[in-house]
Amino acid sequence: MNANSRIERQRQVEFAVGMASIDGGKPSVFTKNLLKQYEEGQLSSSQLKQAIVEKYTRAKQ
Repeated sequence: MNANSRIERQRQVEFAVGMASIDGGKPSVFTKNLLKQYEEGQLSSSQLKQAIVEKYTRAKQ
């Protein structure tokens, strides 16, 4: 992954976390780890979303 892609991913993560914080939300340790993997290019956005959906869908059951 090139430097521009990483910077863009970091901006996306900062924006998402900022939007969540407006409503008083804070990412969990689990989500922070996923976001770090996304920033580093280890996960795609769809893999990130899928992991979060699976984690919290199981938690509600």
